[in-house]
Amino acid sequence: MSRRQFRATVEERPTSAWVLVTVASAMLWITDQLQPWVIGVQVACILLSLARRTKPFPWQASPITLNVFMFGIAGTTITLALDGSPSAVSLAHFASLAQGLQLIDSRPRKSEFLLVTLSLFQVILASNLTDSMLFPPLLIVFVFSAVWTLMVHTLRSEAIEAGEEGAANQALTPGLRKMTIIASTCAILLAVVLFAFLPRMRTSMLQTGIGQGQAMSGFSDRVELGDIGRIRKDRTVVLRVETLRGKDPAPVDAYWRGLAFDTFDGKRWEITPGTRHGRPGSVKIGIAFGRGPEASDRVQRVVREPVRGGVLFGAGLPRFVSGALLRIESDVNGGLYDPLQTDQRVRYVIETQDNAAAGRKLAEDRALPPRRDGTRYLALPEMSDEVRALAELVTSDARTDAARAQAIELHLRAQGHYTDTPPPLDGGDQSPIEAFLLGDLAGHCEYFASGMVVLAREVGLPARLVNGFAGGRRNPLGGFVELTRADAHAWVEIHYEKAGWVRYDPTPPDLRLAGMSDMSFTEHLAALGSTVELWWFQRVVDFDSSDQIAALKSAFAAWRKLRDPAEKSDPSAPGGLSKFSLEDMDLGKALLALVLAGGLVGFLVQRSHQRRGGRALPESYARALALLKRRGLVRKPSDTARDFAARVGVETTTDAGSAFSRITESYLAERFGTRTQAVEDAPPELQQLKQALFPSARGA
Repeated sequence: MSRRQFRATVEERPTSAWVLVTVASAMLWITDQLQPWVIGVQVACILLSLARRTKPFPWQASPITLNVFMFGIAGTTITLALDGSPSAVSLAHFASLAQGLQLIDSRPRKSEFLLVTLSLFQVILASNLTDSMLFPPLLIVFVFSAVWTLMVHTLRSEAIEAGEEGAANQALTPGLRKMTIIASTCAILLAVVLFAFLPRMRTSMLQTGIGQGQAMSGFSDRVELGDIGRIRKDRTVVLRVETLRGKDPAPVDAYWRGLAFDTFDGKRWEITPGTRHGRPGSVKIGIAFGRGPEASDRVQRVVREPVRGGVLFGAGLPRFVSGALLRIESDVNGGLYDPLQTDQRVRYVIETQDNAAAGRKLAEDRALPPRRDGTRYLALPEMSDEVRALAELVTSDARTDAARAQAIELHLRAQGHYTDTPPPLDGGDQSPIEAFLLGDLAGHCEYFASGMVVLAREVGLPARLVNGFAGGRRNPLGGFVELTRADAHAWVEIHYEKAGWVRYDPTPPDLRLAGMSDMSFTEHLAALGSTVELWWFQRVVDFDSSDQIAALKSAFAAWRKLRDPAEKSDPSAPGGLSKFSLEDMDLGKALLALVLAGGLVGFLVQRSHQRRGGRALPESYARALALLKRRGLVRKPSDTARDFAARVGVETTTDAGSAFSRITESYLAERFGTRTQAVEDAPPELQQLKQALFPSARGA
C-alpha cells in the first residue's frame, strides 16, 4: 500500500485541530470586519463538527451538498467585493466560511494541511486588519496548536502505514510534547528576531486605532461654527505625545496646532482654496518647513488617531517632520496633512517653534500682514457699526499693536462666559458672532476665537483662527501626554513684522485644567491600558525602517561612546534622529533577551538530543540502507518502509530481500513503540544482507 493510500485511511481529527480553527477564527473576529452571520456560521460549524466527530451526518460526506455550500461561499465573496468592500475583508469572509466547510467535511482526508493552510490564511488576513493587543497571544496559541495538529496527524499516518494503529498514542509521550513546545518557542523567537531585522514593508490594509470606527470630524479646510463644540463632548483619545527634546508646558499653556483659517463669512471658516500643495522630499528622512534658521523649541513624537482630512498636529509652528507618513501636504497657513492616511492611526516626529506671545519682544514690533496675499487676514464679512465701536472701545487705551491685541484678549477672557449652548446660528439679522460680541459673551472656544479675530481685524490687526488641541492629561505610567476629543480647542494668531505669527487665546482657561487634577482609580487603569496600547503600536504594529535606522544609529553612537567616553552626539542631526536611544526604542534590551533565550533553548535541545543518544534511525537499519546505496538502491521520500523493502526484494536476490525485510520490520517495531529495547547494532540479518549483496567479498 502506498503512503497516499495509508493516509487516506486516517479519518480521526486530533482535538488540537478544533483549537487551531477556533483561534484562527478569533483572530478575524477581533478585527470587527466580519459580518455577524458569518461568525455565527463559523461557531455552528465548529460545534457541529466537534459534536459529530465520530458519527457525522450523511450529508457531511456528500460531494453534491458540499459543492453547493462552496458555490454559496464564492457567491458571498463576490457580492461583498462588488458592494465595495476592501479585498482583504472579502477574502476574510471567504477564508472563514471555507474553513467552516472544511471542518464539517467528513470525507476521508489525506492530511490536515488544507485545514492548517486555511487557518494560516486567516491569521495573515487578521494581521493586516487589526492592531489589537489580543492578536499576539492568539498567534502564540495558534503556532502551538498548528504544530501539534500536524504532528499528531503525521504520527497516526505513519502508525497506520506500519500496521500498528495504536502505536501513535504510545508515541504521544510527555517528551514529545516537551520537544514540540521547545520547537514552537524557537520558531516564535526566530520570528521576533527576523521581525526586528528584516526590511520593513507597510502591509496593513486597515490600520485604525482600537475602538476607532471612523475618522474624527471637525478638522478639515472648512469648519462650521459649533464643530469643535460638538467634539468637546467626546472623551476618546486622539493624540498621544512624547517629548523627545525640550520641556513639556503646563496644561494651561499646552497647545497642539492643527489648521489655521483665513476666510470668514460670519458662520463658516475656510482656508483660501488653491493654497494647498505637496512637499517634495522623503518623509522618512524628514521634510523641513519655514524660512531661515529658526530653531525648534521642542521635538515630539506623536501618535494620532484617524482624523478627517489627515491633519497633523504639532506644539507650535512646524519646522521639521519625519516618520511613517505616506505624503505631506501644507497650506498657506502652515497646516500639515497626510491625505493618504485620513482613516488610519499614524506616527511621526515633529520639531516645532513655540509662538506664544509671552516672552516675545512685541512692544516695538508692528502688526502687519504677510507680504504675499496678506489682505485676506484683514477681510471681514458685513458687520454692524456696533462691532467696530466695541473694538475701538476695547483698544482705546492701547498705544502699540501688541497692546491692542492683548487688550482684546483680556477683554474676552474677563467678560466672557464659557458655555456649550452658544447663540444659535440663525439668530435673525445678526450673525452668531455679532450676537456673541454684542450680547453677554457666552459661547465656547470657537466663538471666543472668532470674536477676537473680528475685533482684531476691525482695528487693523491681521489675524486668523486656529484649531487644534489644548491642555491634555499626562499619563504617569507611559510618560506621555494624552489629548482627547474633549480637548479640541480654537485660538488666534496675529502676524507681526518681525515676530511672525504669534498665538493668543481669548477663551477662559478653566476647562483646560483637567490635566492638573488627581486621577481616580479607574483613570489609572485607563492610563495603563493606554500605555500598553501605545507601546504595542509603536514597537510592533508601526515598527518600520525609520525605527530600524534610528536603532542602528543609536547602536553606532553607543559603540563610539564606549570607545571614546568624551565623545558627544551631534545635536544638529536632522529630524531629531540623534535623540533616539536604545533605551527609547527598547530594542537593544529586547534583542539581548532574545539572544539569551535562544541560546538557552538551543542548549536544552542539545542536552535532550544527547540524552536520547542522538540517533535518528536504529543503527542496523541505517547500515542496511548504506549497503543498499552501494548497490544503487536508494529509498525515495515517497516510499514507505515496506514499499522500499518490497522493491529491494524485486531488484536483488531472494536472500537479500528476505534479510532486509526482517531488518525493516524490526525498525518499524522499534520506531512505533511496540519494542522497548533496540535491536543489536549488528544482527545476523545485517550480515546476511551484506553477503547476499556482495558475494565476492565473502572470502575477504
